[in-house]
Amino acid sequence: MRDIDFFEKISCGALICKNDKYSTILKANSAFYKMVGYTEDEMKKIHKNRFSELVVDDLTEILEKVNQAVGSEKKLDYEYRIKNKDNKIMWIHDVATYDEENNLFHVIIMDITYREDELNRVRKNLEKDLLSNLLNRAALEKKVKNKIDKKMFGIQSLIIIDLDNFKCINDNMGHQKGDEVISFIGTKLKEIFHKEGIVGRLGGDEFAVYLENITKSDLEVYLKRMIDELEITIEKIKIKSTIGVAYDKNGGCNFKELYKLADFALYALKKTSKGSYLIKEN
Repeated sequence: MRDIDFFEKISCGALICKNDKYSTILKANSAFYKMVGYTEDEMKKIHKNRFSELVVDDLTEILEKVNQAVGSEKKLDYEYRIKNKDNKIMWIHDVATYDEENNLFHVIIMDITYREDELNRVRKNLEKDLLSNLLNRAALEKKVKNKIDKKMFGIQSLIIIDLDNFKCINDNMGHQKGDEVISFIGTKLKEIFHKEGIVGRLGGDEFAVYLENITKSDLEVYLKRMIDELEITIEKIKIKSTIGVAYDKNGGCNFKELYKLADFALYALKKTSKGSYLIKEN
């Protein structure tokens, strides 16, 4: 089979690109154009045949890989994201061989979006608490720590919720009924906070919410709503929520400090005023 036949008939995207900062396309097969959604003429007119203009990720790191491949005469084997004509983000696996004589790259690209989508689904499932459908403790703590690490300043708050009389449900009605309560609380917390903050189950009958850039008055609106909407009565057993809150108006606390402050507030209430909330400021 002639080289041109192989180039055209291969099912993966195949390209010959200049070794320049744009990875300018000199030749590409029909599978490539089908993958990105552009015709050959459109790539020339819209993107000036610059493959780099399709790339979503930081080109600096990719160009470093290219330079390493050139310097060591090795293949470039890399995964990154590109955007097709319909603005759909695609993950691709790029395998490129450097042609030193002509200062070119012979490139094969494969669409691996399906694999990344599946990996993301698995990651999300690993982060999820199955009963409440919220984040589990490890995932919540990780996400909050990441948020705090990126913050330079600003108000932040950590809310810890403990369910009163939950043990009575498990002891008198069985764990299945207890699981239904956990599911109910998870659904309600999602409704209350929608896409605001980070919401998760710490374990047992404890839940947590992290909020940033929230005024104290807005925080109290949330807390009053939680006291009201998280209340549930099952066969004369009334489940209420006791809520301890850390309010860090300067944004200087780490996760451990926020947790300690909210936990202190919670257990101060558990001894005196169950079914209410207490805010501890830092």
